[in-house]
Amino acid sequence: MRAFSLALPSTCAVLGPTMVMAELPPWAYGEQQRQAPVVLRMAVEQGVNRGGDLHVQGRVLQVIRQPKSGQIKAGQRIWLVYGMPEPRPVAMVGPAPVRRLLSGEKVTAWLQPIPATRSAFSPAAGGKSFGPSMEQAVEPGAP
Repeated sequence: MRAFSLALPSTCAVLGPTMVMAELPPWAYGEQQRQAPVVLRMAVEQGVNRGGDLHVQGRVLQVIRQPKSGQIKAGQRIWLVYGMPEPRPVAMVGPAPVRRLLSGEKVTAWLQPIPATRSAFSPAAGGKSFGPSMEQAVEPGAP
């Protein structure tokens, strides 16, 4: 046991961050995207920092998925509200942070409604809430 505890630090020092970098597998983000109740194509109009949260106004270009009771329509303006994570070291293990959206950008967004609001949403698939679909990715061995 003592030999192992002495060998571990030297192994980490030699291999460095290449051994500690990790993110969620694609199928985990695929599952989050599949479970998102709202999927939209949207144009980002503006973003404002408020108390550590980013408030992004967007215009809906296309409604891809929403609950049957949903009332989102193309042309409607919506707000996305989400926290901006603190910068983390390159070797930090964990899921991808939600990225900052830029004015003029057009993105596909996987969202969930913020309760008690009419047109405010939060990201539903973590760091893969904006961008290409990963809905086809499934856990290896899953039916």
